[in-house]
Amino acid sequence: MLTPNDVRHRKFRTYRSLLYGEVYDAEDVDDFLDSVADTIEVLGKEALKARKERQ
Repeated sequence: MLTPNDVRHRKFRTYRSLLYGEVYDAEDVDDFLDSVADTIEVLGKEALKARKERQ
């Protein structure tokens, strides 16, 4: 699970594009977004469970 520092300090690979200059590696960004989505899913499930337990 990602921490806020993981998100804040994540560095992506870059490469030079003739048309756009320096760009982020799309696969690297996609992998990170998958990790973010996984973390959000886990936290959402934990929040829902805690909410149900309080009722």
